[in-house]
Amino acid sequence: MRLKSYLLSGAMAVLMLVLLAAPAAAQQPVKLNVWSSPDNADALTELAALFMEKNPNITIEISPISWEVLYPQILADIRAKTGAFDVTTWDLMTAGSIAEGMLDLTKFGEENPDLVDPNFDVKDFIPTAWHVYGMWGDKNIGYPFYGATMFLFYRKDYFEDESLKAAFKEKYGRELAPPATWEEALEVTKFFTKSENPASPTEYGITLMFPRTHTLFYMYINWFAPLRRSEEGIKKFGEVDLDWGDLFTADRKPAFNSPEGVKALEMMEELMKYSPDPLGSDYGETFEAFGKGLAAMIPSWTATLAGWQDFPEVSPVKEKVGVAVIPGGYPVSGGWGLGINAASKHKEEAFRFVQFATSKEGDKLQWMKYRVGPTRYSVLQDPEVLADSPWLGEVYTKSLENASHRPRIPEQPKLEDLMVGTLSEILMGQKPDKAAALEELAAEWEKILAEE
Repeated sequence: MRLKSYLLSGAMAVLMLVLLAAPAAAQQPVKLNVWSSPDNADALTELAALFMEKNPNITIEISPISWEVLYPQILADIRAKTGAFDVTTWDLMTAGSIAEGMLDLTKFGEENPDLVDPNFDVKDFIPTAWHVYGMWGDKNIGYPFYGATMFLFYRKDYFEDESLKAAFKEKYGRELAPPATWEEALEVTKFFTKSENPASPTEYGITLMFPRTHTLFYMYINWFAPLRRSEEGIKKFGEVDLDWGDLFTADRKPAFNSPEGVKALEMMEELMKYSPDPLGSDYGETFEAFGKGLAAMIPSWTATLAGWQDFPEVSPVKEKVGVAVIPGGYPVSGGWGLGINAASKHKEEAFRFVQFATSKEGDKLQWMKYRVGPTRYSVLQDPEVLADSPWLGEVYTKSLENASHRPRIPEQPKLEDLMVGTLSEILMGQKPDKAAALEELAAEWEKILAEE
């Protein structure tokens, strides 16, 4: 009996050591290296701090990296499979280029069900956001992190001015309101341009950015997409492939070398007459022109709202600046996903963090504190969020649901460079035959796609 008791107590001691050792092994310190575009970094830093409070064994280092450096670094690391980063934000346009080196989050969750947050709710994401910030083909390479489309910002105080409303109705026979189409936008633009209407409170009706940079590439889609997605356009080109974007047909041929492509450029040219230096302006110049009260309208990104707080002419912003869906109804998308390096040595911890950062709570925090665009319906319907930003409920939601897209294929940078050059030369008057120029551009695109 004494021997049996001794063996039993010894076994119990060993069992206790095993039980005590198991949590200790599971709690080994882990460091996650997170790469981030600077416009995502502040929100990610706070989310990381909140996550670390709940998970003291995990240290997260957020590294803000400029876009020009971040993208090549991601590509270099996933090709070398070194795992220098565990988690990164990625621009939606890069999906096709980085997909091979990113972890399939849906598959990983199925293989590790104990790591899946039961409250994560992927169906809560806006469908367009889920695809363009999370998918490449059938592979789930990230979770939506930063929703973005372009919007039409306008001088709400002018649009609500009774004398201006009466003058506009007398001239155009309709109510003064944010334009729903580019044809309506032309009328409103003329009305608010002092050279056309001496009674206008602004020098220009609109401030546009058509520089010879990537900006011109995405700006063009704001005019082309409504034509490409019209009933006639869908019959002609087919449905839009979210990976190839609006500039392609359903069977992946260029769509812009068409009467629709020419018409988009003609509408842009007409509006240029009522904008300060459109060919020489980029984001910063248009942002400042509107902030200084030089224009009544501006197509731009969400981030501008916070920046205009410093301009007395448009402050208080909530009273003087309105937000509308961009004319035509199909604003070009921007934004970021949050994904995991397939070569990461800490996939489990990284998976838990990306779920936390893109959760309902995280999505709400990002908007309320950092103005990082939401991607979840629950946030866009949250009473506190709507009390803060009423336009999110309809304008933002509709914009993201109906967003138009640039190509997300690996060849995108080469295609962009060629198109920017051609569009710029057309708008500068150097290529007056628009149809011929677009046909030539389409042929160059097809050559690149055939070579890759």
